[in-house]
Parts: sequence; structure tokens; C-alpha cells
Amino acid sequence: MASPPYLKLSYDRKRDLLSSQWLRVVNSKEYRQAILRICKQLQKSNASGWLIDISRMATLNMSDQHWTIEMLGHELPQTKLRKLALVLPDDLFLEVVVEKVSNSLLHMFRPDFQIAHFSDPTAAQKWLISSNDPYEGLFSHAS
Repeated sequence: MASPPYLKLSYDRKRDLLSSQWLRVVNSKEYRQAILRICKQLQKSNASGWLIDISRMATLNMSDQHWTIEMLGHELPQTKLRKLALVLPDDLFLEVVVEKVSNSLLHMFRPDFQIAHFSDPTAAQKWLISSNDPYEGLFSHAS
């Protein structure tokens, strides 16, 4: 699967896990193009887990935050996604934005949908492929 130079996107069929890693800070246009690409891949793969590594991202502007909630709120229910793990940088502002987006998605999505926040990609991946215990992550928020 071809990815733009600012995003690493891969699907592990054995683990039923889509992984996306931001490789650098992106502008709004690049961000939105990447999210659209990821949504297409989620539908194509029908993955049950999605690991998002945003440890190299900057905080989204308000317009991109609203767009993300609207886009993912529309696209994710059309997939079989059950768990979403976010790897966050040590950035309080980005953590607040991610918390806002996560809470909005949890309210819009299926009751069995889980989101957890991590500081380490390995821990995030372990949580995604583990049992359904939503409290295994460092900063877990699951419904």
C-alpha cells in the first residue's frame, strides 16, 4: 500500500491490525488527505484494530479537529473497527485535543468500541491484540 512521505501506513492481516504513523508535522491539506487514505484502507482491510502513532504530530487547528470528528464519526461505523490505540507525544495541548476527539467518537460509536492512549507503540500494539480489557494502557479511556 503506497503511502505519502509523511505517513507510514500498513496492515497486518494476521493480527487484523491497521497501523498509521505520522513521520513529520503536516499541514492541514496533508493531514486531511492522509485521514481519507486511512479511512479507505480501514474499509478495504476491515481491520478490527487501529494503531495511530501521532508522537511526531503537532496540535490540530480547530477546523481540522471538527473535520476529524465529523469524518471519523461518519466513516468508522461503516467498518468492523473495535479498538483504537493512540500513541501520544509528551505534549499537553495535543493530549487535550486527542481527548476531545476521542470522547466525541466514543459518544458517536458502538457501545463496544474502545479507545486507549499510550506513550509507547509496543504497549499500544499489545493492547490492540490482547483481550478486551480497556484498562491495560497507560492512559486508558474506553466505554
